[in-house]
Amino acid sequence: MTAVYDLLTKQNLRPSPSGNDYLIKCLNPEHADSSPSLRVDKTTGMMHCFACGFKGNLFAHYGIRNNFVSIKTALLKKKLQELANATNDTEFPYPTAPFRRSYRSIAADTYIKFGAFVSTSLDDKIMDRVFFPVKNIQGRIVSYIGRCTRGTERKNKYYVFPSGVPMPLYPSIFPKGTGAIVLVEGIFDMLNLQDKGLEQCACVFGVDTLVSTLDEHLMPLKAQNISKIFIMFDGDDAGRKGAYKLKPLIEQKGFFVEIIDLPQGQDPGELSEEDVLSIKEYINGKAE
Repeated sequence: MTAVYDLLTKQNLRPSPSGNDYLIKCLNPEHADSSPSLRVDKTTGMMHCFACGFKGNLFAHYGIRNNFVSIKTALLKKKLQELANATNDTEFPYPTAPFRRSYRSIAADTYIKFGAFVSTSLDDKIMDRVFFPVKNIQGRIVSYIGRCTRGTERKNKYYVFPSGVPMPLYPSIFPKGTGAIVLVEGIFDMLNLQDKGLEQCACVFGVDTLVSTLDEHLMPLKAQNISKIFIMFDGDDAGRKGAYKLKPLIEQKGFFVEIIDLPQGQDPGELSEEDVLSIKEYINGKAE
């Protein structure tokens, strides 16, 4: 049985199972509840009487505080499951072909690992881009991001389909046992680190977007027991400004956060294998 059931029976409240809840007589002293109308979540202890509107948490009601961490974890998993039930794979509406060659000093195998592809469409916004399926923590495709391969010829370097979809950290799923991850700005920064041996990294697709939806981005990390985050943005004024803006906000969510400050003019997409493996050794040492 759960801690909720144990507490209810200890208080002689005679819980009656009802789906994901227990039904008990209302604990509101102003409500003369002749039949059980207070629903108590079996896992979290959150309670709500639909007759009088009384709400609260069973553990807090009885002055028990040591269950709050497990309650938050249970609520997190419940929210993730609700998200999984509401999310379906998004299909790319144009003809495609796998991208299977090295590009920007990143090996073909890395592109294959992330499902990279190009389109044979003649639509100007689609052609001459390499696309990546962006998946959420449930492994479902929520969007596709395409990076222009024609250098600086295009005004818009990136194209996202469908437009307006909230972008999760990419990737959102990390190897089992990962305790620390590195956040970088762009997709090719992430790909270069992955290619050179650092799998525990993700790109944020823009600092402002990340800040505005921070809880949604950090939720999958907490679900995977990741507690340390290293921010390694571009070695320029904009990158440093973004990193120092983000650090205290993530710390407020209960993570250990450290900034890896790259030399002026350098970005993670240009790091050599030697540099990447050195960073990997450093962050893994901090994660122990």
